[in-house]
Amino acid sequence: MTGAGSGGRMGRAGLAAALFWLAPLPALAGEDLPTRAMGDELARSMAELRLSGMEKPYFVSYRIDDLEAVAVGASLGSLTISRPARVRLFAVELRVGDYALDNGNWFSTRGGGGAAGVSGAGQAPLDDNYQEIRRQLWLATDAQYKSALEALSGKRAALEARRGPEPLPDFGRQPPVVVAEAPPPAPAPAAELEGLARELSAAFRSAPHVSRSSVTISSRAVFTRYVNSEGTSFTRASPALALRVEAETQAKDGMPVSDALAIHGRSAADLPPRAALLARVAWLASHLRAVAAAPTLERYNGPVLFEAPAAAEIVAQQLAPRLLAFREPVSDDPRLDVFVGQMLSQLGLGAFADRLGARVLPEFLDVTDDPRPSEYRGTPLLGGQAVDDDGVVPRATALVQGGMLKALLATRVPARGAPRSTGSRRGWGPTPSNLLVTASRSAAEAELRKDLLARARARGLDHALVVRRAGAGAASTAASRLAAQMGGGSEGGNTLAEVVRVFADGREEPLRGMEIAELSPAAFRDIAAAGDRPAVWSGEFMGTHARGLGPGGHMGSEQAVVSCVAPALLFEELTLVGARGPFPAPPVTPSPLAATR
Repeated sequence: MTGAGSGGRMGRAGLAAALFWLAPLPALAGEDLPTRAMGDELARSMAELRLSGMEKPYFVSYRIDDLEAVAVGASLGSLTISRPARVRLFAVELRVGDYALDNGNWFSTRGGGGAAGVSGAGQAPLDDNYQEIRRQLWLATDAQYKSALEALSGKRAALEARRGPEPLPDFGRQPPVVVAEAPPPAPAPAAELEGLARELSAAFRSAPHVSRSSVTISSRAVFTRYVNSEGTSFTRASPALALRVEAETQAKDGMPVSDALAIHGRSAADLPPRAALLARVAWLASHLRAVAAAPTLERYNGPVLFEAPAAAEIVAQQLAPRLLAFREPVSDDPRLDVFVGQMLSQLGLGAFADRLGARVLPEFLDVTDDPRPSEYRGTPLLGGQAVDDDGVVPRATALVQGGMLKALLATRVPARGAPRSTGSRRGWGPTPSNLLVTASRSAAEAELRKDLLARARARGLDHALVVRRAGAGAASTAASRLAAQMGGGSEGGNTLAEVVRVFADGREEPLRGMEIAELSPAAFRDIAAAGDRPAVWSGEFMGTHARGLGPGGHMGSEQAVVSCVAPALLFEELTLVGARGPFPAPPVTPSPLAATR
């Protein structure tokens, strides 16, 4: 059900000849030509786009993303990549039918469907060429219209063959809004990023025990223009910078040991000073040596304390996916329904759809998604935006109050438990912005340690585990493993970044290769205590791995970075296991770096 195939059956040439007429128009001083081109083509599509005897579109939106980016990489002081990029992407979202039943939320095994029934995308000219932009939009709209008609026909046939409860509407009504943001500043200069990457990566020259290391830095500026047939229009600036330092070694038994430093911000100004970054890189190399020499545990069952940064990451990557309202598509193949259901279940997406009003956390914890704050006690919060990808202005949403689930994050596609949008669409579907976890009852760090060890003693244990860092910027979850498998990647980065075993006398011992066997909803309900010093974690949201699954995912020019503020959390009982081999043998000879010291 591709656009080309449907075009042959529905008369692409005839429709094209009837619709295409673009007269040269002079540019007006100060006018934004891409926005003008989108608005003019949108008006024409809504007025004239119709095949004889077929339905007209009831909703059309156009979006153009101007992306300017710089990506650099270095290893041991040598540049490995320096790649500037400038691209303009466009997207068309077109719906036929009405708000109750349209071509969306449909997946077909006959060559198309899914998001393709709603959205189409392409590359637009970098120049502000009014006619060429309209031509590209016209062609994409034409193809999308024909695809939408086929999708709606197939969907209606599939629904007629089924019996079940009255389906939810396919698309939510939304009042029009107008939001105008200025374009973002240009990305950081390539030379500046190259110098920083070289300097940070060169620090590993004095660490011959590190077998592999790299520094990557990306800086991008995205400027989005959007219009839709309901009267909504917006421009949005999305600057972002990400720095990642990775290092790897092996233990004597061959177990790979890796760690990473990940920092996200809106610009290079959000990075720590160079001296502080160099100190953190030096610590990373030293810590890697200590962990490689540390013991591991085959299995641990008992209380686990997640210190504040690790707790914030676990909430963002493990709890948050369950707080999303996800609509399972209709399909023409029951086997596909089963597959999609299993995949969503493993990813945890929408797992709390039937839990509204039920307890999902202890009564002393609340969770709010709030896009409005830009910082927390001096630390930037990066998840906020003035308007979401549906053209909805986000609002603060109380997700959990007194431990009880009150709401889910949603897009304009209604789902179980979420009939209205919360302004949370970013890319593939609903995504958190800034998750704020607050505790009405908290304890100081020393009290949490005492509580942790007391609970361990009650289980006959002479030690307990503390997680200081979860994934160093990548999810240490079953979801990340599944996403890696789906993408053909390895399962690297699944172990917890920093775990220590603590004893009653206060002694600490680092452990290596520890993974969470399972972090179930019950584990979150049974959290025993919370700390009194919240910390901020910011990173790429796990759901970005599933971009192609959601309603209308179409651009892919932005990575969904979220922030989470959370206190330390004491889990009543978790199972952690040591990584299992077989492991590759360590190198036969020492690193050549050892001979140059």
